Amino acid sequence: MIKVEEFKSRRERLIDRMSDDSIMILFAGVSKACSADEDFEFVVNRNFLYLTNVEQDASILVLTKTGGLVQQTLYVHEYNELYEKRIGRRLTLDEAKALSGIENCLYINQFESDLSLLFDNNSIKNVYIDLDRELKIDSKKSTKDFANEIKEKHNEVEIKNAYNEVLSLRMVKSEAEVDELREAIKKTKLGLDTLIKALKPGKKEYQMAALFYYTIQDLDKSELSFPTIVSAGVNATCLHYTEAKDELKDGDLILFDLGSRHNTYCADISRTYPINGKFSPLQKKIYEIVLECNKMVIKEAKPGVTLGELNNKVIDFLSDGCLKSGLIKEKEEIKNYYFHSISHHIGLDTHDPVALYGNQKRMDIALEEGHVISNEPGLYFKDLKIGVRIEDDLLITKNGCINLSEDIIKEVEDIEEAFKRR
Repeated sequence: MIKVEEFKSRRERLIDRMSDDSIMILFAGVSKACSADEDFEFVVNRNFLYLTNVEQDASILVLTKTGGLVQQTLYVHEYNELYEKRIGRRLTLDEAKALSGIENCLYINQFESDLSLLFDNNSIKNVYIDLDRELKIDSKKSTKDFANEIKEKHNEVEIKNAYNEVLSLRMVKSEAEVDELREAIKKTKLGLDTLIKALKPGKKEYQMAALFYYTIQDLDKSELSFPTIVSAGVNATCLHYTEAKDELKDGDLILFDLGSRHNTYCADISRTYPINGKFSPLQKKIYEIVLECNKMVIKEAKPGVTLGELNNKVIDFLSDGCLKSGLIKEKEEIKNYYFHSISHHIGLDTHDPVALYGNQKRMDIALEEGHVISNEPGLYFKDLKIGVRIEDDLLITKNGCINLSEDIIKEVEDIEEAFKRR
């Protein structure tokens, strides 16, 4: 569990980046409409959560920096008897204060009047707002709509996007965050161990997905990092196969792309197993090309290297391996069998967003100490009905990286032995 002092430190570092005579307003967000009178399950804005430790919908964080003075205010919903009878209780002001470490916690019905007073009593020059796409602050208003309203009322202020400012902090993980990721990976390992014990021809893909979810839920009501991908045989050649309805067949491989959360932090792991517990010679050949590529990335991932550079190394490695094994005849053919990138950042989101400025692209961002990234080479031969992906989660260190998921077996011998022992 991340201590409240760390949330305080995050806000202080963010405030240091703000210009003087500025306000930053961050929203937790609200649920989005699903169908009829149903809403999707609420998912808090991760930038808001990162700074407050509060997951309650419609909450608002306001940071002010005027005349060298700093004020932090957290607004939450007041008590509502009908809401608590139908849906559940809300945070009290004392509970919000304890979670966030913010002394000035108020009810949300004070927000608009307090904001007007801030503008009336101070020469505000900048207003920072998280302008992430489609971030709703009520059923009909987004943060972009809110920014436009501010600009209409106060045309002298400059609207600045807080999104990248928070992301630049989120990209570098603290020791406490890495501990959360390690716990998420441990749960994911437990789920995969359980799947190995249950795998056999005749089972259905959806049964495997359900078993993984049951295993992590039964442990401590953990949630999925993302909808589990279970793809057997030719289905594994589709990157994000979602149907999960087919029967597992003797002689096929099965690909799992899955993860558990721990205190919102995500594991993202892929493993490929033989359904009957034994790789065929051809399956082993393809699997070991991917495995050696996975190991190469672990050696090459370090500060200063970009994801684009890593991906180019992967393309070269996989194409050379496939050429030597007779799987392709020309190096350029590899694009038909490897058609995704090697990595993305991981954290509060499975695909953790990164701070991009100007014309920067995600693949051009250099890795830094404290980044956590995926390492997921794969090969997908539809005509052979073989898809293999092996994904680990890497912590970038001062001189290289640490494989946070090294305890999840991936060697051919270890996998086949695990099937024998069950």
